[in-house]
Amino acid sequence: MKERLYEILNEEQIHEIIPFLKRLTAEERKTLVPSIKKMEREISKIVMTKNSYHTVGSANQHSIIDIASFVCMDKKNFGKNYWSLFRNAEQAEQILEWGCPEWFSDFINESVDAEFTAFNYQDILGWTKKGYVQPRPELLGHHLSNYPSNLDQHPETLETHFWYLCEYPSKSLPFRKEWFPLVQKLVGEKKIERIRFLRECLLAANRNFNKNVTGWFMDAFTALKPTENELIELQDELLAGLASAQSKAVNTILNHLKKIAGAGIKTEELSHYLPNLLSSEVKTVVASGLSLTEKIFQRKRLDPEMLGMALSTAFVSKDDGIQTKAAKIILKYIPPSENIKEALSHYSDNILTNVRPLLEKYIEDNQQELEVITTESPFLISDANKVRVLENFEDLMFFLPVAIEDPYSQHCDIALDGFIRFANEVDAESVKLIEPVFLKACKTISKWEVPYLSVLLCNLIINYGLNLLEKYPDQLKNLEKIYKKTLEEEAARETYSNYQKKLGPVEKVGAESPAMKAFRELAIYINQKIKSGDNVPLLFAITHSPCWVSPVSLVEKLEIYQNKNIEPHYLDVQLALQRCALDNISEALVLAEEKLKGEFKDLLLFFFGKNAVPKGKIEHPSWWMTAGITRSPKTVFKEFSSFGYDNIPVEFISGEYQWKTIDNKKNSYYPVELNITIPKYHLEKRKEPLFVEYFVAGQKELSEIPALMWCFPNTPANALAKVIKHCLFYSGIAEVYERNLVLNTAQALYQIKKPLDGMGYLFLGTIFLDGDKTIRGTAAEIWLEHVSHQMMDNAQLGKVIGLHEKLEWAPVKRLTDLIQHHMLNVSKTHNAALEELIFNILLQMEEPVTNLKKLLEVYHEVLALNQSEASAPILQKLNDWKENSSLKKICNLLLKK
Repeated sequence: MKERLYEILNEEQIHEIIPFLKRLTAEERKTLVPSIKKMEREISKIVMTKNSYHTVGSANQHSIIDIASFVCMDKKNFGKNYWSLFRNAEQAEQILEWGCPEWFSDFINESVDAEFTAFNYQDILGWTKKGYVQPRPELLGHHLSNYPSNLDQHPETLETHFWYLCEYPSKSLPFRKEWFPLVQKLVGEKKIERIRFLRECLLAANRNFNKNVTGWFMDAFTALKPTENELIELQDELLAGLASAQSKAVNTILNHLKKIAGAGIKTEELSHYLPNLLSSEVKTVVASGLSLTEKIFQRKRLDPEMLGMALSTAFVSKDDGIQTKAAKIILKYIPPSENIKEALSHYSDNILTNVRPLLEKYIEDNQQELEVITTESPFLISDANKVRVLENFEDLMFFLPVAIEDPYSQHCDIALDGFIRFANEVDAESVKLIEPVFLKACKTISKWEVPYLSVLLCNLIINYGLNLLEKYPDQLKNLEKIYKKTLEEEAARETYSNYQKKLGPVEKVGAESPAMKAFRELAIYINQKIKSGDNVPLLFAITHSPCWVSPVSLVEKLEIYQNKNIEPHYLDVQLALQRCALDNISEALVLAEEKLKGEFKDLLLFFFGKNAVPKGKIEHPSWWMTAGITRSPKTVFKEFSSFGYDNIPVEFISGEYQWKTIDNKKNSYYPVELNITIPKYHLEKRKEPLFVEYFVAGQKELSEIPALMWCFPNTPANALAKVIKHCLFYSGIAEVYERNLVLNTAQALYQIKKPLDGMGYLFLGTIFLDGDKTIRGTAAEIWLEHVSHQMMDNAQLGKVIGLHEKLEWAPVKRLTDLIQHHMLNVSKTHNAALEELIFNILLQMEEPVTNLKKLLEVYHEVLALNQSEASAPILQKLNDWKENSSLKKICNLLLKK
């Protein structure tokens, strides 16, 4: 039986497969399933050619396997293959006639979740008539959405299935351009009931459709031009639609409600929806809500408090236009009753200073006094951020899986430190703990996309497990089977030319970039220590999160090396120096003078600042060079001139890069671009390269940026420069990879909690304007914390933002929204800092830019809160800008005219 199937497959006898399967019993078909799966794997292997690739199997062979799979497998084994078998409709029909599986109906019903199918609405109707499928409404609605033709062919299509389409549409409905005119035609011919369809359009507002589908129904509703009587009849659905999560639906409904504002609108029901509408983050929704409210007041006699109480929620917005409009409606139509005063009192602190005078009869002018917040910058290391220390071999085994999952964190360092200390503290009982860790390492390393540090850690675990297997073959017999399967999987992947080896000796692990080579070199060093039983601790292992090495710990570990007369690895020393927290080194300095001698002592006295310049015998130039760069990146020490590192571009040492925002004269895909110059550098062959060399060589490698941040927390400029160049050159970049990389970098910068350097200010100022809301929010958090700890140079940050916005690198609205929602009125200290920030942004501006009015309104509010006035350099600009009609009012307000 199996042999015959192999024969049919190998000889491509596609005409024989159905007769062969017909002759089999149900049980025989079931026993063929493992063979079919194996054959499918064999014919699905990829063959790479010079310019393309293809599978081992031919089209006929794939068809044979598709037919055999469908007939012999159950639904679970067949999976969700909605394409291959049904490409040949005639063949599919033949199979269904004699061998329709009992699971076929469920299988077809579940196709609503498929990206693509090779069958359509007409096929489903045919299968339904033959009894193969019992279609659910979701199935019919979904597939009819994708089939806007021949609707008169079956009476049930327009009588029933069309209404399923309204309730369960496909995501592709809006992109089927035929539907729009077709529906209008069918409504006109009275083949679709007009009022029912209008109602279904409104119900779409709250059916959790995506915005495209919801938008389609809203556009369809508007295109049918509902009459005033129809709007009144559909008023319950209109009002219910105001609770929609889609702003397009809410705005569409508000525009139609305005048409019946003076007719029969249910104001009491509307008042229940108004608070949510007027506190919306979407400005157009709030503006439309206010406009509708004003129309109702103009056209209807009603109890003013009913809508007036709801109107107070408009002051959640810090938009000047919104607040002024709401204040004028209250002033004109609502008497200052106790209820209205109380409602407004909840938003009193949020009401803008230039709006407050309009509401003087309604609010008491007793704004809460803001605090002055200034605190000293916290120490980089404390008991609160001390990382866990593993206690024994069992601890290590339980912790390793955590490190595999999150290699770019302190977990990896904790695991490696534990590996060095406890790898050889194993016995016949505890050794069994390695099996689940070994299995996880094998499963992880078998994936295509694996973070490089995870590859190295898994490789170390696997090699360690194989060494233990030799010593404890009875206890670890499963390891051999696990490893054999992993080796087979890697062998299959090695047929791809771009595959980097992951198994075997760590020395042979592939490394695409110089940055990876640095980590591999450390992994080789760690592997040697484990094999030799050397438990002298690693210097670079983090002692405090997120990435710090305690200076006291560094001294204590160097003393161990000194007493054992062991020379540490040159990269281990460099990485430890780069991660050392240098804000509080008094205890470490005393300890270094007491405990260390020779080069170790001289190195740390220089590194900790006791010696302003290098003193003593220099035997390891890479250590000293790293100490100098980490301690004082902008200082050139003449004592280092003979080290041979002078061919490294100065930018990589100092962290200072040339940059500018440039106008591409509106004829480019990127109209305004942030241009940063990063020199090209190739890794030099030398005895002891600097750690930084590995990371600055090879400009396009970005996947190791998280590691770069944690390896150079004292000098993150090189990492930030790479992210800026490749992910922030244009404000419109929306790719997920770039967005995630920028967000991870921003979060890392927030966690490092050190004063920013030039690249830090460029990065922060740029992400203030980023298109991603979460990234902008992180930027605001960095600013808030740095201002609180007196670590923020608002003049430098403002200059960066101003130079960007001078050329409209990004919409100014991103900045003003961020200021209003996250940075304004946090404290007196932050308001003063905000004034300086906006002053320096405006200082860079020349000609008025889009939405400059909004920025000036925010500036006016900040000045009013700080009880200060615009300074001379800004006054001159305001005199020029007031000639612009849209800026005249706000400029005169700032000029006090």
